[in-house]
Amino acid sequence: MEYLFRIIDSSTSIFRRDQFFLWAQGEVQCLLPHGMLICIFDEGSNQLVSIERFSRTSINDIRFSELCRPDGGVIFRVMSAWSAGRNRPFLLCPHNPNGIAYRHFADDLKQDNLERIAAHGILDVNGRTSSLFTFTQIPGVLTERHAYFLELLVPHMHMVLVRMLFHERHDKYAITVGKNKKPITDRETEVLRYVQMGKNNEEIGRLLDISPLTVKNHVQKILRKLNVNNRAHAVAKAMALKITL
Repeated sequence: MEYLFRIIDSSTSIFRRDQFFLWAQGEVQCLLPHGMLICIFDEGSNQLVSIERFSRTSINDIRFSELCRPDGGVIFRVMSAWSAGRNRPFLLCPHNPNGIAYRHFADDLKQDNLERIAAHGILDVNGRTSSLFTFTQIPGVLTERHAYFLELLVPHMHMVLVRMLFHERHDKYAITVGKNKKPITDRETEVLRYVQMGKNNEEIGRLLDISPLTVKNHVQKILRKLNVNNRAHAVAKAMALKITL
């Protein structure tokens, strides 16, 4: 129970991929020792399925791609078997009583030390698989105790995965917006365009039908926003930032 509390408590502060990796290869190992964790997240609505790998062991990228092929890869076959199991943890182990299921996977699992697999996930309100967490390269024999731990952990792992993916997308969106957002306003761009032409404040004021003092204020804001000291530097910085002049 103490291990479980530590896992849940530490999960609330995970927002990044590196934090997820350290959590999965740290606290989570106390209850479910494993070498590689493969997470599938399906948003539905014709969105791409996200496949995430958190591993402390090496696996060839080509081999990993084969494992995760939607048309017959081991991981998606495990997901299908789990979905058919009425939301119960799915265990594959040569010493597991459920030998029939294991025989369907035996040839694939003998490679890359994947002989034992423990998987569990979350269904959405329509009964579709929303996420699946597949633990592989597990030492020892899998038992119902592993299934019990999966039932305890996976809801929290689902929330951590969703939070991580959300923040990654939010950060990418913020970077994109930041790149596309002009550091100065349209009016300031107009002022800077006339500055580039060599116009003084009075001339710019007449052209824009504003007072020279207002022009001066615009210029000061431009210098501050572009972090430059004079008009010439402001023009050069605007051109470097590809601001339309």
